[in-house]
Amino acid sequence: MKNKDYVSQKKRQKPVKHDVPKGRPFPVVKMLLVAALIAGFVGGLLYIKSDSSDFQETQPQVHKKQTQKSKPLPPPPEDEEWSFIEELENKNVEVESEELKDRGPYKMQCASFRSQSDAEGFKAQIAFAGYESQVIPSQGTSGMWYKVVLGPFERKRDAEKTRHILKRNDITGCQIWLWR
Repeated sequence: MKNKDYVSQKKRQKPVKHDVPKGRPFPVVKMLLVAALIAGFVGGLLYIKSDSSDFQETQPQVHKKQTQKSKPLPPPPEDEEWSFIEELENKNVEVESEELKDRGPYKMQCASFRSQSDAEGFKAQIAFAGYESQVIPSQGTSGMWYKVVLGPFERKRDAEKTRHILKRNDITGCQIWLWR
């Protein structure tokens, strides 16, 4: 197959169309339709405006008639005695409370890596979120692992709070465990 030289080719010129009329007729029907819509909209606004002024004038008159017709409340009966008010003032309720102990310090493991350099990089991401973490090497059945751990936390609630802040900084998958 012969190679073509596209660079040195002459550019093709588009054919000129001489038979297309230059001007379009004025769209009289469309303009009449738009004018009718605008006139209808303005007429609707004027109708609403005139209707709302009638409503504002009649509303206070109706309100005055209702207040004049309402009857006063009857006085409370004097022969009834309500003793529960005094009973509730002198009532003591005993509630047993048991103080819950935290089971111990908690740790939060966010990741584990095969290489120490990856673990150190993830530790830097946690440092940008404002927390200090540790890289702990661990020998497993499949080889050496490097765990990125935060803690110890005295209360589990503190660890959960830290996990939510890390989640807002796109660090997900953190697990909270007891420190052993």
